Amino acid sequence: MTDTPKQRYGLLGHNISYSLSPVMHNAAFKHFDISASYDIFDVPENGLDEFFENYVLNGKLNGFNVTVPYKEKVYEMMCTHSSWKCYFNEPVEKGGTLNTVNVTTSGLFGDNTDFSGFLGSLAEDVGFISKNSVELPKNTSVFVAGAGGAGRPISIFLAIAASSNGGGRVEVYDPDASKIESLRTIVQREGCLENIFMTTDKKDMSENIPRCDLVVNATPLGTKKGDPLPFDPDMLKDGAVVYDLVYARETELVTRARARGLTAVNGLGMLVNQGALAFEIWTDKPYEEVRKVMRDAAEKALKGAA
Repeated sequence: MTDTPKQRYGLLGHNISYSLSPVMHNAAFKHFDISASYDIFDVPENGLDEFFENYVLNGKLNGFNVTVPYKEKVYEMMCTHSSWKCYFNEPVEKGGTLNTVNVTTSGLFGDNTDFSGFLGSLAEDVGFISKNSVELPKNTSVFVAGAGGAGRPISIFLAIAASSNGGGRVEVYDPDASKIESLRTIVQREGCLENIFMTTDKKDMSENIPRCDLVVNATPLGTKKGDPLPFDPDMLKDGAVVYDLVYARETELVTRARARGLTAVNGLGMLVNQGALAFEIWTDKPYEEVRKVMRDAAEKALKGAA
C-alpha cells in the first residue's frame, strides 16, 4: 500500500445504522489497495449545515453518498449556497435529487446513480430488460409505491422511458402531496406527463396495481419485521414482476409474491450497482470488478446477520 494520506468517504443520512454501504465500500478499498475508509454520518436535519462545514467544505471528506431522508434536501442546499462551487450531471438536474457527491479542489460534483443501479438490477436480477438498456418493453405498465428518495428518480426516468417507447405508463402513489406535486412539476417539464399517473389516494392502488407488469416498492416499509405491507400482494396480476428496494431482509411482500409464483427480488442488486457506480466516480476503478467485490461483501454480511 502506498504511503499516501488516507482518504475518507461516507454515507450521509439519518437512522441508517443498518446500511451495508460501509461493508461494501471498505471491501472495495481493501481489494484495490486504496488507503481510504468509508463511514456512516448519521445526522439530524438541524445538523446538515454543520456536517458540510466540518467535513465537506474544509476537504475532510473526499466524497460521500446521500440516503434517506436527504437526497432532495442536499441537492437544494447545494443549489442555494451561492458561495459553494457545485456542479450536477443531467440525472440530478432532471430529477432534483442526488445520492453521490465527489469533493474536489474544483468544487462539489453531484451525481445520482440510483436509476442506473436500478436498471442494471432489472436486467441482471430479474431479466425484465436487456443488459445496458434504458428502454422498457413496449407498452409496459409500472407501479411505484413511494415518490421520495430513490422512488423519485426511478419514477421520473421510468416516465421518460415510457414516453420514448410510445405507449408505456407509470403509476405512482405517495401519501405525501408535496412529493407528488414536486414529481408532477418535473415530469411536466420533461414532457412526459401523459405517461405517468400520480396519486395520494390509496384507493387508486386497487385499480392501478392489477394492470401493472412491474411493481416497485420504493418505500422503507418492510425494513423492519412487523412493518405493514406497502400494498396488498393479492392485487398483483399473474406474471407481474415485483421489485422491493428494501435489501436488508426478505420482506413479506417478496415472500408473498413468490408464494404466488411471481418473480420477486429485493433491492440488493440496486444497492450494489449504485454503490459500484459511486466508487467508480471517486476512484476510476472498473465498475464490473467493483460490483463483484461489493456484491460478495454484502452477501457475506447479510448471511452473517441472519
